Parts: sequence; C-alpha cells; structure tokens
Amino acid sequence: MSFRLPTYTVWLALLTLTSCGGGVSGENGDDPFGSGNDSGSETSSYTLALATFDEQCVTATQSFTSGQVACVQATLTQNGSPVQGEIVTFTGTLGALSGTTKLTNNQGIAQVSITSDNTEVGAAVLGASYNDASAEENYEYLSIDTASGQSAAVSIALLNNGQGVNRFQAGTDVQLQTQILDADDTPIAGIIVTFNAQRGTLNTDSALTDNNGVAQVTLTAVDSDIGAGVATAIAVVNDIDLASSLNYEVQAAGAISEQMIRLGYFDEDGVFIENQLAVSTRNTAGDVEISAGGTLGIAIALVDENDQRILTQTPITFSSNCVADGFATIDTLVNTINGVASATFEDQSCAGGDGNTDSIVASVVVNNATLSVSQTISIQAESIGSLAFVSADPSSLVLRGTGGQNSSSVSTLVFQVNGALGNPLAQQDVTFSLNTQTGGLTLSSTSGLTNSQGQVSTRVTAGDVPTSVRVTAEVVTESGDTIITQSDLLSVNTGLPDQNSITLSADNLNPEALDIDEQQVNLVVRLADTFNNPVPDGTAVNFTTEGGSIDGSCTTVSGACAVTWVSANPDVPDHRVTILATAIGHETLFDSNGNNIYDDGDGPGFNDGTDNGLSTSLYGQTGFVDIGEAWRDDNEDGDRDTGEIFLDYNANGSFDSEDSLFNGPQCTGIGCGMDEANTMHVRRALVLVTSSSAAQIDILDNSASIVASNYQATNPTSAIPRDTTQSFTLVFADTARQPISSDSTIVVSSSAGQLNGQTNLTMPSTAVNSESRATFTLENDVSEATQATVSVLITSPSGVQSATSMVVTLN
Repeated sequence: MSFRLPTYTVWLALLTLTSCGGGVSGENGDDPFGSGNDSGSETSSYTLALATFDEQCVTATQSFTSGQVACVQATLTQNGSPVQGEIVTFTGTLGALSGTTKLTNNQGIAQVSITSDNTEVGAAVLGASYNDASAEENYEYLSIDTASGQSAAVSIALLNNGQGVNRFQAGTDVQLQTQILDADDTPIAGIIVTFNAQRGTLNTDSALTDNNGVAQVTLTAVDSDIGAGVATAIAVVNDIDLASSLNYEVQAAGAISEQMIRLGYFDEDGVFIENQLAVSTRNTAGDVEISAGGTLGIAIALVDENDQRILTQTPITFSSNCVADGFATIDTLVNTINGVASATFEDQSCAGGDGNTDSIVASVVVNNATLSVSQTISIQAESIGSLAFVSADPSSLVLRGTGGQNSSSVSTLVFQVNGALGNPLAQQDVTFSLNTQTGGLTLSSTSGLTNSQGQVSTRVTAGDVPTSVRVTAEVVTESGDTIITQSDLLSVNTGLPDQNSITLSADNLNPEALDIDEQQVNLVVRLADTFNNPVPDGTAVNFTTEGGSIDGSCTTVSGACAVTWVSANPDVPDHRVTILATAIGHETLFDSNGNNIYDDGDGPGFNDGTDNGLSTSLYGQTGFVDIGEAWRDDNEDGDRDTGEIFLDYNANGSFDSEDSLFNGPQCTGIGCGMDEANTMHVRRALVLVTSSSAAQIDILDNSASIVASNYQATNPTSAIPRDTTQSFTLVFADTARQPISSDSTIVVSSSAGQLNGQTNLTMPSTAVNSESRATFTLENDVSEATQATVSVLITSPSGVQSATSMVVTLN
C-alpha cells in the first residue's frame, strides 16, 4: 500500500506590533520630506500592518506560483490615522523585491512587489519595519505543476524518535523527513532533496531519496533558536520543481509537549476499540482466516486520551513472521492520514501444504517508547497442484560393476510437488516405482517426503543388462485424487563404445600437402554405445598416422573430440596416408532375441572384413562381429601384413586375430571373453590424400586415344566436320595418380567452335583411389575452315598451374 503526506501546510499570520514614543520627530525626526502632520508627540504610537496580494493587488493570498509577481502592501497608521510620506523598509529571502524601501502614500500604504523565476519554490517570511514598529507575513512560491495537478508530489514531516511532531525542545535532535511519490503513489528513489530550516541547524542541506522515496536530515536547535519557523523541502522531478513546507516551534528545554496516544481502530459505529487492529474480514467465530495466496486489509488508528484522532502525520511500521521470512508481503512503513494508517498483507508462499499461522504487528514510537498491537491470522493450506520431474543425474548409467571415467551405475532422480499457486509444498508423501526391472534394476527408496523446496529424490541402480527405464512418481491430494508423473528416459548401457558406433571424419580429404608442410586437416571422432547414445565424457581416443603428424589423443565431450593432422615428414610414395583412431570398447552385437545381452541364442561370431576400421558392419545379421586386435592397414588391402603397426591389447607380444568369443561386458554363456577379453579396441580409420601441387593432364578423344597431355606422348586428333560435334574426356590426377588437391580449379577453353559440358570445375574433398575425369564436347559452328586451340588449365590452391592443349581442325 502506498501513501501520500500532505504536500503543503501554510498558517496565515498577521502580526501587529506597537511602538511607543516613535513617529515623526520634527526637524531632526524621521520625516526628511516634511510630510509629517505636526512636530509629533513623544507619546504618539505607530502601527504597521503587512499583507500580500496577487499581481493586481486585489486578492489577498500568501501562495504564489513560480514566476508570478506578488504584490506587497505595508500600512502605517498613527492613532488609527494613515501616515503619509514615511519610509518603510522591506525584507524577504524568497524572490526579488522591487525595492527594499518605499514611501507611504496618502492612505499610509507603502507598496512593493516580489518577482521570482520558474525555479524558485519554497516558503519564507516577509518583513516590514518603520522605526520600532514592524510586521511579518509568511508567503510561499509553488511550482507550476504543484499548483495544477502535478505528476509527482513531495511531502515533509518532522519526526522525534520516529513520531510526527511540530514542536520539539532545544537540545533535542529531530529529523526532517520528506517523501516523493509519483502520480500512482509509487515511491521515487534517487532524487536529490534540498532542505531549509529557519530555526536550528541542519546536519546537511541535502539528501537522496531511498527505495521508499524517503530522504531525511537531522535538525538540531539550541536555546537561541527558541521560537517558530518554517522548514522547506525542495526537489526537482522530471525537470519540475516541487516543494513542501511545514511550520514548527522550538521550545525551551523541559517544556511539556507530550500527549497520551492510544492504538486501536474505530468500528462501524464510530466507537474506538483499543489495542486491536482493524481487519478487512473475519469468519463467523471472529477469527481472521485467509486462503493460500489471499490478501488481508489492516488498519490502525491513533487517538488521544479523549478518543480524538491524532492528526499529526505519524509513521506506522507493519511486520509479520511470514514477511520477515520472505513468504509474504506487507506495506512496511505507512504514515497516518487523519490519524489512521492502512496496509495490505498478501500471502505468497507462507501457507505451505499444511496451512500456517502468522502474527501481524503494527508498531509506533511514542515518547521514546514503542507501542504495538498485533493480530493473529490463519492461512489455509495450499492444495497440491502438480508433480513434476526435475532432473536425473546422470541420465545415462553403465552396467553394475563396469565403472569407468565419468561413469556411474547409480542415478539420483529429483521430483517436485507444487501447490495450486505454483509454490513448492513441503512434507508431501511421494511414492516411486520402476517401469521395468530388467537385468536387476533396483530402486533405493520407494517413497519419500518433500523438503522445504518441495523436492524429493530417489536412486536407481543399474543391473547387468543394457536397457531403458523410467521412474514413476505419485502423490495423493487432500481430496483423494492421485497425481502421477514419469521421469525422462534413463539408459543403462555398457558405458563403452561399440565397434559399429565409432565415426572418424576430416574437413579435407585431399589437401595440397605433398609439397607444402604445415598444411592442417581437422579430424573429429564420435563414439556411441550399443544404444547409440554418446559415450561418457572423458572417454579417451588414441590416434596413429602413416604419414605427417597427428595429435596423439583426445577425450570426448558429448561423445566427440577433435585432433589436428599436419603435413610433415614422412611422406608416403602413394600419397595415401592411413589414420587410425582407437578406444577401449566392445565388439558389435546383433541381438536377435532382444534381451540386450549376448547369449548362445544370438548365434556365433563372424568376421565381415571390417576389422581394419575402413568400413562398418551392415545390419540384418545375427550373432556378433568377431574381430582381432586393431592394426593400421597402410596398404588398404583388408589384411594385417607384416610391418603394419598393431595395438597389442593383451600384451602377449604378437598380433591376435579374432578369437570366436564375444568381447564385451553384456554377455552370458560359454561364448564370453573373460578378464581383459571382455573388452577390446574399437577402431575407425580413414585415408588422407597428400596431393601434389602439380597435376598430370590427359585429353582423350572418343576412341580413347590420348590427343593431348602434359606428361606423356600423344596422338593427333582428327578434324571435325562443319555442324558436327566431337566429344572428349579430360583425365587429371596428381603425380601419384591420386585426386588433385581440393579447391583446385579446372578450366577448359577453345579459341574457336562451341564448347559444352564440364568445362569449369572445382575439385571437391575426396580420397578416392583413382584419377578424376570430366567430359566436354567441341562443336564446329564456324562458317569457314579454321584451327581451334583447346586448352586445359588446372590451378592448385597455392597457385601452382598445370596446363596442356591441342589443336583441332574445324573444316
């Protein structure tokens, strides 16, 4: 709830003072212009009255808008008669006086004006004097927007120990407090407020508003400050000047100014009920009860010993345990208006699943003592609204007993119960169950109570068989309904890659690398388990290369990792470099009976020729793919030859081929590899072509005769009759008859005739073990016989050019 303090309080005063023995003094007196009525009388008395009017000097007013002109009139009389021709002196601190002295006219009036610019706002005291006679008048300048419905407002209050006052004793520190609110009564923070006090001393003349829109300074007074004065607060909001002022009095030390203050509320009949808070609703039993998420209006009144409202603005503090814990909201600081302060309490999450009680307290500081009144309220329980799956960590399990880096056979699942308002509910009973128990899956707890965050957990432990599983959670509402939810799918697998689920790729299969060192190729390896889920993070992959240089290993993140191959010695004569990637995994299983393990019913193992890693097994078979130890097949013949590097998995010093046993952990029966034989090296290989910069080019005619070449002998071509077309084949390769480097350009041109076909090409990324071919035709479309020169130009990425040409007679 927001509140607004009164913006301005202005007390009008007309002060009349009398001086004896003054007046016109004759030739040495106060009438240098000789306008006195006579030589004067020592016993005559002068009276001076002061008033302010609008700019036309017609309507009496003490409030003016910034930029307006104020008319000031001082009336001098002697024994009730106007006194003409006397000098009246004027003083004023706000705005500019048109003159500080003025002669009285025949009506005894001395008139001046006050002007101000649009930035001058505030209140001040105007003074007028003649000899010993003087008068004072309060006046103020308001901002234009303040006078005509401003979009923001500033208020000021004087506080003594937190209690609003307008009097305080000398030697006492009090606070000048202002609050700035926008048009919606929302506090405005970060505004500079300038303070002024006519009596006493401020500890600072400016302060910044806080999040409640409040700025405060301290006012201290001594005995010499005793008397009445005006305090002013001025602020600029959105380039608009705002001001507020109040009258106050400094009293002598020991003066009695306290009054009895009582707390309570006025009922519908206007009767004051002491020591109770007014609330917006009560049940039939008179208790205060709200629903979960509900609101409650609260009010407190301040009266004196005669049940009369205390009209001085007084700050009231509202609090409660739920608010202190952050589970509810309330208007924490409210100033009284006409003796009453109102606030709104709103439950956010204090109700919980079992309901709650809270105590709302209203406090005020009176005469250095804190008075408070409280009200106990009941908050009804929040009903269960939803049951949600939160997380599973990890979401992929490995078989019990297999372990491995970043692998676990136990997963913790978290569920959350929320109320109908979306708040987490504590102390709710949730039950759990598995949708399968394949392979010995177990659930560590079948029920649990939610914590203060509404969350409860259970644990799933993997068994001996790869499978998928979900956990079902249930909670029963207070009405007897059951809310059910399921976890995301958990996978239980070996935690190891299988042979058929390792992939190796390169971003360039034929770099221009034979003649240029430091050419780089980026390789990515991706591994998955039996279910083709990514292997656990941190799985190590090792690399070896036939030529050039390569990073020795990488570890997976989300099932993949990358290394870099760099062209360097050794070069290989055939320009074909075999790269091998290996990791610890298991053989490929084709599970014919669907129990996710290898047993005798799945059939025997077989070797399908994929154990060099250059190809993968085809589905549609039964049993398992039986492979031997990993080797790098440098000559790509599919057999492990003497001198080809192999990885001795069992460290027996020799190469071992397939063993007719299933090498993997998900295995039962007599066909299982034991100990280290229940795993093996999965492998994947690829070939990079280290293309030469120079290219070999042949042009063949339609009889396959070489009619042009840049490296071997040729046969001349026959002539092309008019209006006929001859086809040609372009054959190009690097110096080892391998693909030329990727991104090389191949351009065919002719000086005469019409070329068609593949005449402008860019070499793709490929490692095919052969030269490349393209076809084009030349049409004789000339009107006279001529000779056409057909040229072929190949340019490598580094700019090396290879060319050949032929001459064709066009009849």
